[in-house]
Amino acid sequence: MKRFRYGNGRPQVKQTVCAVSAAALMLGVSQAATVGFNFQAHYCASDSYSGAVVTGPAFGIGTNSWESLPQMDTGYSCPSPVAYYTLTQSISTTNSGGGLNPLPNGRLNVTWSAYTANVSGFGGYDRSPPNFTFGGNGYNPGNEQVYWGFLRDGVNFGPGSSKGDNNQPGYDIDITGLKSLFTNSSFAVQLIASSDSMQYLTNAFIIDATANTTQSVVYPSTPAVVNVGDTSWVRGIGGGLSTSSGALNTDHIKIIGNRAAHGGDKTNGFNAASTISGFIITDKPVITMPPQQVVVSPGDTVTWSGYACGTPPLSYQWRKDGVPIAGATASAYSITNVLGKNLGMYQLVVSNAYGVAAAAPVTVDTLTAVGGNNFTVDTNPKGPPQDGLVNGATWVATNTDTASKTRTGVMKFNAAHPDQIFISGSTNFDAATGTVMFWVRSAGLANTNNPATLFDRLNGNGLALFQNPDGTIGIKAPPGTAQDLSSSAKISDDKWHQIAVTYDQAANGQLVVYIDGQLDGSSGNAAAWSWQPAQPIELGLSHDTNSYGGFNGLLDDVRVYDRVLTATEITAAFGGALVDTNALTMNLTFDAPSSAGVTLKWQTSDAILQSADNVTGPYKDVPGAVSPHPAAQRSSVKFYRYHGHSPKNVVSNPYLM
Repeated sequence: MKRFRYGNGRPQVKQTVCAVSAAALMLGVSQAATVGFNFQAHYCASDSYSGAVVTGPAFGIGTNSWESLPQMDTGYSCPSPVAYYTLTQSISTTNSGGGLNPLPNGRLNVTWSAYTANVSGFGGYDRSPPNFTFGGNGYNPGNEQVYWGFLRDGVNFGPGSSKGDNNQPGYDIDITGLKSLFTNSSFAVQLIASSDSMQYLTNAFIIDATANTTQSVVYPSTPAVVNVGDTSWVRGIGGGLSTSSGALNTDHIKIIGNRAAHGGDKTNGFNAASTISGFIITDKPVITMPPQQVVVSPGDTVTWSGYACGTPPLSYQWRKDGVPIAGATASAYSITNVLGKNLGMYQLVVSNAYGVAAAAPVTVDTLTAVGGNNFTVDTNPKGPPQDGLVNGATWVATNTDTASKTRTGVMKFNAAHPDQIFISGSTNFDAATGTVMFWVRSAGLANTNNPATLFDRLNGNGLALFQNPDGTIGIKAPPGTAQDLSSSAKISDDKWHQIAVTYDQAANGQLVVYIDGQLDGSSGNAAAWSWQPAQPIELGLSHDTNSYGGFNGLLDDVRVYDRVLTATEITAAFGGALVDTNALTMNLTFDAPSSAGVTLKWQTSDAILQSADNVTGPYKDVPGAVSPHPAAQRSSVKFYRYHGHSPKNVVSNPYLM
């Protein structure tokens, strides 16, 4: 139930929400506790933007320890009068549902006031720079749900503002009952903020209302914002974490922000916002900003760092492969010139008198190999080999169709599984002109809701070939470039057919399709297009399962050339000719069953894979190889390494306080 009250003087609206008494109070019992509080906004003009209950671990706290408080109106198209709203919520051991979770013991009464709330679009440090934001209400579970809603600071925007400027009171938060939760322990507080108008975040105050003492916390390292451009000063979407308070041992605290301020111009101006999205109260350690996994390669210098909240003093210890590292007792740990001896998993562990918290491990990049017996060999005589990883497809020694045409060594795909052959992305596949060719036999689609994947190297950029429900061959290029093309001939007749598609990515280029050695159709480009770098080739099943289904049938003799073959050459290939091996970049003939091999993986983007027959070399580059790289076994032993990486300084948390 909501009750609204407003009158003369300082405008105020009070909303009272469902107070529930504690079932039991565990007074006198020391029990470590952590509670996170998440402020939600009621975006009256669009319900889809309203609320963001925490549904995943956030800032080191499990989902069941988050209290997503009732929504405060934004003041935009809301039925209630725009005012300085006040909401209250009682939380105890029996709360459940609606974003609230039961406390381990005790009862807290939370009151929060602000001149409206809003939503931010700030995604936290995990989003890609430079703006760390997301579009619409596309937040991910966890941290981003806490950042989504915030209480306004009364200065930046909000109902009644003029050109982004307002003059209303800032937020005010009041919490009582803390000693029923932290019965025999002190606790610490950390704030979380986001804003739709900020350059920086000003400091905030955590007040012991019983002892009448005040602590100040700051937001020292917020990501740089991207200016929206609709105010005379810098206005960006951003946010961040505050420093942790010192120890508090009281039943009653208040949280208020310092007064927000902005002014000047976009070059020399300022915008110090004073909003809040949530806060954490805990006695035991919580690693609110853990070390982030970054790509660290031999020769690099790396600094991993984390930040924790909890009753001080906090003790930090870094571990390598589970073993404490001598002297590594700070919040950050660095390795200069990473060598082989430094390979392993590193983990930050934080402890105090009330508990221990461990961050997820981070690692140094290594070249790893996963073996298997599901590799198909690229028989291209010129090399380098582009072997395929067979995921479910089965090898058939011979196959004769209803027209008595027999092919030897083919791969059978079952859409019910579904099956796929994966060929790692390679720069050798990135030619601006080329030809894709294969043999196919199919009686039709297993599911006619979507086309079936034949050859897919489309991911934003690229090209995909598929079998349409009506039996024609479809060719799809990037939107706005080449016109999508469908063949006239149909191939869903349970007979073997050769498909060849040539392409020219230039603005005046075209797509041309041949069926069984004969020209079938073509379409011109509306604009130039390109391949998506490092995009793999997928046969039989696409990564885009929303658009394409699995293939039901057989494939053979899959070829990729780095130039447009002529009509004469395609006719010759239909007759069995290999045609211009100098232009052939891949040829999966499936002449033999799947064999042993390894999938090599690494993370370093500028590394070059090398191979050798002896551990001492000589090593030769594997041209165009990108991770993951399937390699079928061609000899009794093979050795791999990577080189060419330019050492750099790597920092895991560039915005750590």
